[in-house]
Amino acid sequence: MELRGLFTPAAEERIGIEVECGLLDERTGQSAPYEGPCGSRALLERARRELGAEPIVEGGALVGVQLADGAQLSLELGGAIEYSSAPYPSLGPLVATARRDLRVIAGLAARSGLALLPGGLVPFTPRERIPWAPKPRIDVMRRYFRGLGPAAAFAENVMGLTLSTQTTLDYLSAEDFRDKLTLLVKAAPIAAALFVNSAIEEGRPSGVLSRRMQMWGSVDPSRCGVLGFAVRPDVSFADVVEWGSALPMIYRRVGDGYVPGPERPFGELVEHGFGDGTAPGLDDWRAHLSQVWPQVRARHTLEMRAFDGLPWEALAAGPAFCVGLAYHAPARRAALALLDGLTADDLAQASEDVAVKGLDAMAGDRSVGATAEALLGLARQGLRARVAEGREQPGAEHLLDPLDEVVRGGVTFAERAVSDWTGPMRERPAALVAAGRVPVE
Repeated sequence: MELRGLFTPAAEERIGIEVECGLLDERTGQSAPYEGPCGSRALLERARRELGAEPIVEGGALVGVQLADGAQLSLELGGAIEYSSAPYPSLGPLVATARRDLRVIAGLAARSGLALLPGGLVPFTPRERIPWAPKPRIDVMRRYFRGLGPAAAFAENVMGLTLSTQTTLDYLSAEDFRDKLTLLVKAAPIAAALFVNSAIEEGRPSGVLSRRMQMWGSVDPSRCGVLGFAVRPDVSFADVVEWGSALPMIYRRVGDGYVPGPERPFGELVEHGFGDGTAPGLDDWRAHLSQVWPQVRARHTLEMRAFDGLPWEALAAGPAFCVGLAYHAPARRAALALLDGLTADDLAQASEDVAVKGLDAMAGDRSVGATAEALLGLARQGLRARVAEGREQPGAEHLLDPLDEVVRGGVTFAERAVSDWTGPMRERPAALVAAGRVPVE
């Protein structure tokens, strides 16, 4: 089996988005259960019937639907709802379709007194009350992380409570892969300061700006965080294959269920088999690469996973930032020059500090705030150039305006959320949900 076979350059640059939303009781803010008339299963059934969506079943349970426009709505491990778009060649139709679909789903949820809440963290549900989805692999994953001890202290919080808005990008050649991967890996922890938005945990300010980022630091250091090898100027597909091959599978599919993966590196399984007379195939390799969660995940696409999800009005800021920076060659080259010299250790330390200090953190000897502002300027230049080239609709750069407000005022989404929560919302869950929910179509 040729493991590099999954790393196939695309014919054109497209954009995908994944929006994770808490599915919450609109009065209490608590996560909805799976079963019952006000549960996530009922919502998916309603979407299947009324939208003509195709069901997605796992272990005999309904866990998602495929929408007619190519998007998917799926149940996350801890009961959140994830919207995954089809890929689009530009931001305009992508954002318009995602907003329309999410508003329709929000309308279906509202009939049961439920709300979709984007952001970085489910704000009121405690760890012990996570409504785990009926997905067979969840128990295998929980046992695996418990076996890691303190290194995975927050794995279940991450599995069940964290939220994000992720952007998927294409690469067109080995060289393009190298440049985009290096750029995104170096930019991720710095740009994340513009997106910190998970300060409320179990109904109280946590004392940090991104509890989500902080939690990701205690999941599994071998699978998460900064892809250190990607800071090298000669990074290649082979480096990602080598890294992934050195890790064991957490789980593998056998028949209709999942079993724990052998406690051996995947590369050894390719060479010697599973020990039951079978050997890994390409589907096993694909599944294995879904069991790693670095800030930037490299497979057949590049997936920016580092950012907290933002409020509804700023939903498109993440993909707009990534596209402006990565899909315009002059902006990409300027950003790489700006970030030159940052080491893997610099980036790892910045990730820890940004979670607490946001724009006031440092990355090596540079100010995160100043560097993030410069990256934002380059992303805006990139979007303007794409508009001039006819690749984006006029005004695409205005999708970045919510991030400009963060830079100009020096107040992050997280700080604004805490101020609202302790001020005009008077610490009422219903008020927070009402202010932040996806509007009903």
